[in-house]
Amino acid sequence: MRNWSFAQIGLFVIALLHVIQAIIGFIAEPSFAIGPDAPTARVLGMDYNGWHAVGGLALFAPGLILAFSKPWSVLYLLLAGVFGAIPGIWALFSKQVGIVLAFPNNITDAILHLVTGAIMIGIALIQIRRDGGLRNSLAGLRAPSRTG
Repeated sequence: MRNWSFAQIGLFVIALLHVIQAIIGFIAEPSFAIGPDAPTARVLGMDYNGWHAVGGLALFAPGLILAFSKPWSVLYLLLAGVFGAIPGIWALFSKQVGIVLAFPNNITDAILHLVTGAIMIGIALIQIRRDGGLRNSLAGLRAPSRTG
């Protein structure tokens, strides 16, 4: 972590915290029940059950690995920030998100998803600014050139 970029450190911290939260959420309420009355447990303000825990692990566990690469960290932060905010937008209007996620406290859950997404995008944008542009931030993702 000594020579890690701002994006790498930010991603690692966010991903680690969310993986821990998902594990605690699964322990607190391991139910995979579906529907608006599905049991949930609140973990750090978020409604959790088995579905939400699996979703959190599926989204954030790869972030722990991708944090070892600056270009992948930037790309991940941008994409996960957007795709993590989508359930937040849905939760503004519904207590049942994505058919399987029960959010009895939907407004709080929406705010937490939207804030997390904004923070992730913000970290990526800071890194992009530090690197002098998106192309520079993602430079390591380019395929090697083939000369003939």
